[in-house]
Amino acid sequence: MQSEQSLSYGTLWQERRSDTVRQSLDHLLAMAHRYRSEGSLWQAMEMYWRLSEDHSETAQALEAQESLLELAEAYERDDARHAARAVYERLSDLDDVAYCREVKSLRPNAHSLE
Repeated sequence: MQSEQSLSYGTLWQERRSDTVRQSLDHLLAMAHRYRSEGSLWQAMEMYWRLSEDHSETAQALEAQESLLELAEAYERDDARHAARAVYERLSDLDDVAYCREVKSLRPNAHSLE
C-alpha cells in the first residue's frame, strides 16, 4: 500500500512538474514574440535561441526555430546577408547538437568518457 501511494504521488508530482515547465516555456515564447512585435529583435532572438538550444525537444523550441528562420529571411530580404547567414548557420548547427546529444545518451557509460 505504501509503495502504491508513493508511486502515485511520484507520478502526480512528475505530471505537475511537466505542466509547470510547459507553461513556463509557453510564457517565454510569448515574451519573445512580444519583443519581436515591439521591434526589440535582439531580445527576441536571444530568447528564441535560449528556447531552441536549451529546450530542443519541445514544441516551443520548434516554434522558436521557425521564428528565427523568419527573422533570417527578413534579414536576407533587407540585404543584411551577414546577419541572415549567421542565423541560418546557427540553426543548421542545432541538428548537429541534437544528434550528438542523442548519440551520447545511447552510449553506455557516456559520462565516463568525458
